[in-house]
Amino acid sequence: MKVYAKVRKNGEYHSQNISHAVFGFREMGAEIVKYEVIDEIYEAVTDEDLVLDYIGQVQTILDKFHVKPVCEDYPEELKSFMGRRIWTDRIDSINANPEKWGVFVKPVKDKAFTGTVINGPRDLVGCGSCYENYEVLCTEVLDIRREWRGFMIYDELADLRPYKGDYHYQYDPEVIDRAVAAFRTIPNRPVGCSIDFAVVVRDGKEQTVFLEMNDGYALGNYGLYHLSYAKLISARWSQLLGREDIFDFR
Repeated sequence: MKVYAKVRKNGEYHSQNISHAVFGFREMGAEIVKYEVIDEIYEAVTDEDLVLDYIGQVQTILDKFHVKPVCEDYPEELKSFMGRRIWTDRIDSINANPEKWGVFVKPVKDKAFTGTVINGPRDLVGCGSCYENYEVLCTEVLDIRREWRGFMIYDELADLRPYKGDYHYQYDPEVIDRAVAAFRTIPNRPVGCSIDFAVVVRDGKEQTVFLEMNDGYALGNYGLYHLSYAKLISARWSQLLGREDIFDFR
């Protein structure tokens, strides 16, 4: 097995995420192969290998092996922890109807644009053209005070890393435990992914809520220990490609 890692022209790894993953894989004895552009390695990569790159490039490699990752943002099993409604719409419809503003939207198409709160036309910049008219998932806007990324590896919560907000706020561990238990009931769930949480304030009271789930094949590190980070990525790649996970040792 080889781990292909994207680098800049000066030889440095292309992002902190890639660098952290490489440190983890190297510690586990993996062979690291550096490259600059995906075309350099496309033919050489086999279904026993792994590629550390940005989402679009990683999807290009997975497409080579006819793999289409499926990871719901808001699984039915976790909706009771969301603390808010969710519905679908089209971005053009939101643009044309001001009464629909004041909503958080994210594209159904994976990473078509970054999820954002729409309060007016200016917020629609970068959300695609009228010809694309993306289908979007919509949720009520929350008064979020702090956010965490929870890293799931083979149904275990490896860590919760804060990534935004006021350090005075802390999550309710009982809610996290119940959400993790519910996660384990999701059919065909990713063995490597994130489930994100937040503390929100509603009617003057703090509440811990589930934000969203993210696939682990090209997931941001957010401070996760490098060895765990590499194992999470390996777990998901192995699941997607239907192979043994040689780094699954605990």
